[in-house]
Formats: sequence, structure tokens, C-alpha cells
Amino acid sequence: MGSNQAPLSKKRFCQVKIKSLEVASLQELGQLMDQLQRQAFHKTYGKIWDLGMIEVFVEAIASLT
Repeated sequence: MGSNQAPLSKKRFCQVKIKSLEVASLQELGQLMDQLQRQAFHKTYGKIWDLGMIEVFVEAIASLT
């Protein structure tokens, strides 16, 4: 009697390398800027500053990949 089950496929794994940037010095710099300097930065670079202030959990990113 033969089995109707499909053969098990091999699992494929790939290595993911995640780099984490140290942004503490940038956060300190942001605290030193006054409102006018922040507005000028925002006008020149857009919302990139906001992205640098978001806390990222590297383990969560690794799990999602």
C-alpha cells in the first residue's frame, strides 16, 4: 500500500543581518536646538528627524524577517 502524502520539502533558511545605529548623540543634539533651528532642519530635511527618534526593537525586526 502506498502513501498519499506528499514528500516533506526541505526548509530553507537565510541569514539576516540587522544593523542598529546609535542615536543617543543625535538625540542630545536635538535637545540643544532651539525652535528656530528645528524648523530650519525640518524645512531642509523633512521628517527624517522624527524617524531617528523612534525606538526600534531589533529582536522584533529580526523575528518579522
